[in-house]
Amino acid sequence: MNGDGPIPLSAQDIPEGARPWRLADGERWRAVETARWARPLWAALALLATAIHAIATVSEPVCTDTAPCGPQWWGFALFGAGLLLLHLLFLYPGAALLLLTPVLALILLEPGALGDADATARLAVVLAGLFAAAGLQHRREVSRRQTALATEAAGGVRHPAPLNPHTSPGGRIALAVAAFLLLVAGAALWQALAGIDRDQARAAGATAHQARVTDRGEDSLTVTLPGGESRTLSVAYPEDYPEGATIGVLVDGDWARTVAEPYDAFGWQLVILLTALPGTAALLHRAAARRRTAALRNGPQPVLRVLAAEGRDDSRTYVFAFDDRTASRPLLSFYGWPEPAPEDADPQAMAEEMREALRGGERDWVLRDAVLYGAPGAGSGAVVVMAGTRTLTVERALTGVRPERDRAGTRPRGAGTTRRRGTEPGRAAHRAPAPAETAATMTPVREPRRWSAGAVSRAVGVFLLLFNAGCLWLLLHDGAGLNWFLLLGLPSAVNMTVCALSWRVTADAHGLWITGPWRVHRVAWDELTAVRAEGDALRFSARGRPTVNLPITGFRALEHRLHGTSGAERARNEIRALRAYPDLRPPRDASAREQGFALGPVIAVLIAAWSALVLLL
Repeated sequence: MNGDGPIPLSAQDIPEGARPWRLADGERWRAVETARWARPLWAALALLATAIHAIATVSEPVCTDTAPCGPQWWGFALFGAGLLLLHLLFLYPGAALLLLTPVLALILLEPGALGDADATARLAVVLAGLFAAAGLQHRREVSRRQTALATEAAGGVRHPAPLNPHTSPGGRIALAVAAFLLLVAGAALWQALAGIDRDQARAAGATAHQARVTDRGEDSLTVTLPGGESRTLSVAYPEDYPEGATIGVLVDGDWARTVAEPYDAFGWQLVILLTALPGTAALLHRAAARRRTAALRNGPQPVLRVLAAEGRDDSRTYVFAFDDRTASRPLLSFYGWPEPAPEDADPQAMAEEMREALRGGERDWVLRDAVLYGAPGAGSGAVVVMAGTRTLTVERALTGVRPERDRAGTRPRGAGTTRRRGTEPGRAAHRAPAPAETAATMTPVREPRRWSAGAVSRAVGVFLLLFNAGCLWLLLHDGAGLNWFLLLGLPSAVNMTVCALSWRVTADAHGLWITGPWRVHRVAWDELTAVRAEGDALRFSARGRPTVNLPITGFRALEHRLHGTSGAERARNEIRALRAYPDLRPPRDASAREQGFALGPVIAVLIAAWSALVLLL
């Protein structure tokens, strides 16, 4: 943080009568927090555990001529609603409560929702749902109490939030994505229903025969009709038809199927699930953002004078109490969306301010005098007007407000080193040091510097490699069904596997060689603008080119326990120091051998060979 203190706001930018949000009021606000039992993780685990137990008690379907199988629409609807509910649990308590009621009613009242699951299993799911509902209601009450305390701290002073009435953050993109995905889901539903209708119409005009089963395949039956003609029929459960058994068969020319297994719309149902869920989620995100913005535009808002700063690695905006001049503890944070500049703003100054913000990951952050519009509560909206070095910055909360609870790794850059009583000493070590701090521990070397996968990272890579091999075995050996879900995550899993096994960053005289999963990237020192360690990933931003990502570089939590820091964080800190202090850079360029080798093509060949082996077995 600057030794000169926060950048001040000019008098005309401070609303009349605005009161400072003092530490005492901020601590009262912070003390109203969600109880441990009501945190969404516990509700999600309870719902998952009871749902899995209930599904495990459902017997495998037995398709017979008198009780034929068919599309399972109730179970499919419950599965989709359950996945959406888990998503809403963490983000939108109000929407989750609205969805939870019909889900519980479906479980209780509709026999087709959980098949023949026993009453005890159904009751366990309902109890887990009631536990989730209690937690959701508690979280909503906490947010209301926080809002009341912030309004009280403002002392009745209200002013209109400086929002453009004609803009909304990310609205068109979110709506376009949601509309496209829901359109695909609607088309898939139409195809599924049309397929069912065609099958029923064909079956109504077909001739029923009693045929004898002569052979079984993995997903087919060979039967002999009364006239001696042999037919091969596709079935989902060939194990239900023993050889020599007599079964009902419908025949209409070249078309034939068993009586017990009508048209299966599972493929189209899967498409519906994979498009309707993200489409609905995108629509809900958009609706929530509009609702927060509408609340801020709905008349004058409480105003509080605060301090604000941008986070070092996570790009969040952090808000501090006005008299917390050392920025020791943030009260809340959110991902901000910049409002359009006023008509009288200097475009050149705005552009320079944005460039400085983009370079912020490489320098000490600047604490800014700011005004907070809106009474913040967990998940609510807010607008912050921050002082800048050249012009004002107006940010609205793109996501809901998140109260800060001294999470490890979430403190903004430059936060003070004062530690609360009872806080683990090791947490302060996870703060990313300034380049000057890291440079003080480094000595110039003549050879290129290298950061690469260590034992923990390679262990993660080996685990992912074995996991991927198992997924391929299930996918290729067992054929269609739920295992096709594995195919969707396979590309990203392979990407992470390769990166965990072989990631490498080499620094030489003129820049970095970054060995990713599939290629080696070259980034010159004068092009590099930011290096970030986000969880287990490393991200390099360069002027005029896309961000270079290393998606997984180990297991951060385990590396912290073993070494006090992770490989990604160590690489980030030292690369930032090299960028800021050219004298520490190696004097020569890296040789071809030292630049690294992308292992992705090799792993791709191994995966292809393994797939061929599985298919041949």
